Amino acid sequence: MKNINKIKGIDYFIPIVFSILVATIFLLPYLITQVGISGADTVFHFGRFYDTAQQIKNHNFSYFQMNYGMGPNGRIVNAVYGPFFAYLLGGLLLISKSWVQFEIILVYILFLIAGVGMYRLSMKLKISRSVALLVTTLLLLTGYISYWARSTSFQAWGAALMPYVLIQAVALFNDRNKHFNWIILGVTIAIVAQVHMLGTFLSILALIPFFVYGVIHTDNKKRMWVDAIKAALLCALLTANVWGAYLVLYPTNKIATPLGFSASSTAVHLLWVGEISTWVKIQEVVLILFGLQAVYVLMNFRKEKINTFFTVEGLIFLFLSSDFFPWAFLERHFPIIDNYFQFPNRLTIIIFPLLFAGMGLTITKLQNTKGTQIGILAKVLLIFVILSALRADLRENIRRVNDSKGNIVQTQQMRDPDLSKFIIQNNHPDNPDYLPLKNHLQSWVVARLTVSLLNNDSGYSREAIPGGKLRITWDSDNNQNRVLPIVMYSQSRLSVNGKKINPKLNEICMPEVPTKRGKNAAILSFETPMIFKVLLIVAIVSWIAVGIIGIKNFIGYLTKNRNSMLDIKGKGQNNANN
Repeated sequence: MKNINKIKGIDYFIPIVFSILVATIFLLPYLITQVGISGADTVFHFGRFYDTAQQIKNHNFSYFQMNYGMGPNGRIVNAVYGPFFAYLLGGLLLISKSWVQFEIILVYILFLIAGVGMYRLSMKLKISRSVALLVTTLLLLTGYISYWARSTSFQAWGAALMPYVLIQAVALFNDRNKHFNWIILGVTIAIVAQVHMLGTFLSILALIPFFVYGVIHTDNKKRMWVDAIKAALLCALLTANVWGAYLVLYPTNKIATPLGFSASSTAVHLLWVGEISTWVKIQEVVLILFGLQAVYVLMNFRKEKINTFFTVEGLIFLFLSSDFFPWAFLERHFPIIDNYFQFPNRLTIIIFPLLFAGMGLTITKLQNTKGTQIGILAKVLLIFVILSALRADLRENIRRVNDSKGNIVQTQQMRDPDLSKFIIQNNHPDNPDYLPLKNHLQSWVVARLTVSLLNNDSGYSREAIPGGKLRITWDSDNNQNRVLPIVMYSQSRLSVNGKKINPKLNEICMPEVPTKRGKNAAILSFETPMIFKVLLIVAIVSWIAVGIIGIKNFIGYLTKNRNSMLDIKGKGQNNANN
């Protein structure tokens, strides 16, 4: 028993140390230069986290309306985009000494989550430890996880959580042998939903084939269906704040869609191999691995069901993500794909853990059946691919750092302990996401209006005031009406110079208000419906209850192991005495 506990402890310790080591090597250009990177989505997401950080710091909470970040202009983002996770990262930002340090810490956390998850998935599949570390490293250095440091694409967090989703997929697949834990399944999907909404959709998409297989082959179909429904209900309770926010906003507002991108141009171009396996390209050596894995499974699909399942599903998603799939036809007939799904390459967050896990199963099987030499040869091949990926990542990181050095002002802002400097000078995102509209408009039109109107706010002073409200003041030399650089949803309330008004709104719901000569002040607030307050409490209480149950079970597990060890020790002493 002591040896078993030691082995289990090692299996938790190894991936933590290894993930930190890989992250440190990956981050060397950033650690040496202390230069921060501002990617395509950096301003958008850092504005979100700055807002929650200031809410926590000032004890002035506003769940919907953003009064510190994103302008501030009263828009809503965090409430419908990973709300609880945004507050967690806001708390982390408060203890970070600069934006550079915050960026570096986030990469370490991302690598830790992904690394531990992929290693635990490998252990679940009974992959050997050495191979598990190799496929874990591959996951860390490919796709959106490595892309995060250069782009701040939030898809990376969905990618980091996907191995945990696939652990539940294995449990569903093996339900006939051991019934899956519906609580863990519900909590896993709820965590993804509190981080990244699209990642939740992709997680469910990945689980469906495993669930179908499990239902077909289990001896107790009714129990599996009932527990799956229990998991869904638990997830609904834990995410009541997420779907509740959508119910508050969407039925009563016209909400702008995300920027539209051509799905056919953002699919993975399988014939355009690249230096790094990110965005729309995959390295030649990684594609070769995929090909070898496909050939192995084709030759052994009857004997290795779980490997076949992982590989076939991974290859299907690879096809769906690629330019071989008729995305051009779909976007012509269903333009909504360009706005909501945007990038077919997002499916790589499912593809990489599925196929890398399949490779781990293959190599483990080969070394167990064909001998040590074949196993060593396969591991050497993986190491070669890893070194190739790491070299490409380091080269790209160095290039991005050198490019960022040229922007001296922004480099200093990101190093400055005063977090507001970077936000004030850069926090004018043009993303149309979740902005209110008077009438439905194309997303790129909304983006242009955001830049020309909403971000054109010189001459105004802003202040977050108690009660989760935003006060905006300005001086006027006449009594003419003025359009304020704020936005209003149907639940927004506005008072100007002490009087509540129902103003006329422009295309992106910026209010036109009366002014007086001299000093003017407007106060913007959001009237949160009582039903949402109840749902928010439900979500918080549900997470507390799950946390308490988890702690209780963990203490019980430790106590049980301790008692087992004492019993074994006692029996050993009795035998010795006899």
